[in-house]
Amino acid sequence: MAARLPALASLRTELLSNIIILPAGQALVRAAWNTASIWPAKVERTYRFGPPAELAGPSGFPYHWIYIAGDADTAAWEAQLCQNDVTRPGTFYIAHRAEQALIATLPFSVPLRLLDLTGLAASRLGIYDQLRSPDHGWCQWLGWQLDQIIAQEAGAIHGFMYPSRRQPGKLAYAISSRQMTTLGTSMACSQLPFGDTEAYSRLQCDRLRVDPP
Repeated sequence: MAARLPALASLRTELLSNIIILPAGQALVRAAWNTASIWPAKVERTYRFGPPAELAGPSGFPYHWIYIAGDADTAAWEAQLCQNDVTRPGTFYIAHRAEQALIATLPFSVPLRLLDLTGLAASRLGIYDQLRSPDHGWCQWLGWQLDQIIAQEAGAIHGFMYPSRRQPGKLAYAISSRQMTTLGTSMACSQLPFGDTEAYSRLQCDRLRVDPP
């Protein structure tokens, strides 16, 4: 895997030269299956950017990511409330009990400083295609590199921005668990069931929607 990842020093130099700042108060959206997982202090499953299972210890993982998006549609697809079924090409379904999941709006009272994995930096580093690949193994070890960069910056970086794989053309964000305590004190949170959102109503009426398997 190391041979497929950029050198940490190069990655660090390039990404620290490409910081994105989201202004304070910008509303971000997280889809979660329950209240506890809106802003989780620890996780049991690590998903796309890890950490890799090999890093788990007796007390769990040393860090994790909180995945958020800019709108409810992207958040729902990123959280797999909506999915495609390879046995029924050209369709999608809303997962069982997804209407009970929560859509949380999270505006922060401080600006978010994020590493940018969406633009020219990703192209120059040669990682853009892998970022959009279903190869979670590669992404999880890249996430380990990103965590090292964030840890070295001692609180100056809150996470990273990346291209959503499940909503082409949309952006998604990963907030580092290392920043959870600080950001949690500056975060307002409102939530409602996915089934009560406009996004859910649109998806229910979509001609491509089929029943979940």
